[in-house]
This record gives sequence, C-alpha cells and structure tokens, in this order.
Amino acid sequence: MGMPDSEADDQIFSKRLTKTDVRVRLSFPMEALDDFEFPRGKDKVEFSVTDGMGSSWEFGLSRRNGTRHSHPKPVLSSGWRAYVQAKSLKIDDRIILYRIKGKLVSKTRFKVRAQRKVPRTIKLFGKEIHGEAWVDVEELQPEVSASVL
Repeated sequence: MGMPDSEADDQIFSKRLTKTDVRVRLSFPMEALDDFEFPRGKDKVEFSVTDGMGSSWEFGLSRRNGTRHSHPKPVLSSGWRAYVQAKSLKIDDRIILYRIKGKLVSKTRFKVRAQRKVPRTIKLFGKEIHGEAWVDVEELQPEVSASVL
C-alpha cells in the first residue's frame, strides 16, 4: 500500500520527472533549498530519506557556489540514480519529498514517494468513468521496489 500522508509531515515539493531527472540527476526546486542546512562553506549536503517500503536512501544535494554563480541551480546527484533504477522510474513519473516532523526527533528526517499515473475506471451512478490516478510505484512493482542501499 502507499505511504500515508501524515498531518505532521510537510510536503517540500512535488515534481514530474524529465529526461535529465531520470537519466542524469534531479533538478531540485529552488524554493525547496530552505529545508536543508548546508555546512558552513560547503555546497553539498547529504541526507537520508525513507521510501514507501521503509527502505533508507542516501542522497547528495548540491548547489552552485553563490560567489561564482548568480543562480545556485540545486541538483540531487549522489544516490539519486540508484533510487531511479531501483524504482524503475520513467519520464513523467513524479516524486514527492516530505519533511517528517516529530517531537522526539532532533535531526530533520525526510521521506520520498515515487508515483506513476495509471488508467483507472470507476463506476459512478451506474456509469463507467475512465480516468487516471497517481499510484505509488511500490504498488506497481513490489519485487523491484524493496531494494535497500
């Protein structure tokens, strides 16, 4: 089953994946940088995320040096490709990154959902309605998604 969204968790961003996101690195939204603390003088931060199966993944978030570039252009590089391959992600799938809040947690924790749009048919008042719905990839490919790094 999909990972439930808790009211205590904050969505940082949701993004449909592009060719570059799937094949090379994830272009990270600028507005999401505020949720990460870069070590002083460093342009990269490592962080752990938990997926819908409870597996842990290590990602590296990099940004361009602000003194040399006017736009930081953040990207997820290290760890990202292994996640993409393990989840068999494709162009137009989406990921959602959350910050996990908790009173007993001193360090910020994160969770990630990878989803794919699939056709769905529902019956409403005796009529079939055809559409699409976002489904966690773990529900589509349980044998692939249980990988742990």
